[in-house]
This record gives sequence, C-alpha cells and structure tokens, in this order.
Amino acid sequence: MFRQALRSFSTGRALLESSCKEGTKINLNVYKNGKPIVALKDEEYPEWLWGLLDKDLQMEELKNSDWFRYNRKVIKKQNVARIKMNNFMQNMK
Repeated sequence: MFRQALRSFSTGRALLESSCKEGTKINLNVYKNGKPIVALKDEEYPEWLWGLLDKDLQMEELKNSDWFRYNRKVIKKQNVARIKMNNFMQNMK
C-alpha cells in the first residue's frame, strides 16, 4: 500500500526502494536442493524491474510497441465501464 502511494508521487526511480533489505533470505525456492534466494542491493536489479507494476508505464510501452493490442485493451476497459454503469442504472429503478 505504501509503495503504491510512493510510486504515485515519485517522478523517477530514485524514490523507489525494495521492501527487503540486502541479504534477506526470500522463500522462493524453485528447486528442492537449490540454494536459498537472497535479496540484492536495489542498484543490482535491472531497471525494467521497477516498472513492472506501473500500469501507466506498461500501457505507454504497449501503445508505442503494439498499437493494435493497446487499442483493444482500451476498448475492453471502456466496455467494462459501460456495462457496470448500465447494471448500476438498472438497479436504480
């Protein structure tokens, strides 16, 4: 919750921080006999990782790379909003 609020006010990567401190063991073991995964410094993670949860950034990248898929998503969101409004208005009678 706090990270989403922080993300909405931030203009860049500088204010975003990982929720795990460096060296914290993360329980994401994929293999039975694998080593435990340890959190890294924020600078060691790739830049694209910090934009994965930013929907506006994702939509902007989709708009630039594949306009047809972007347009389909926008139309689908508009249709869902219209259906919700119609359902709401039907219940008001």
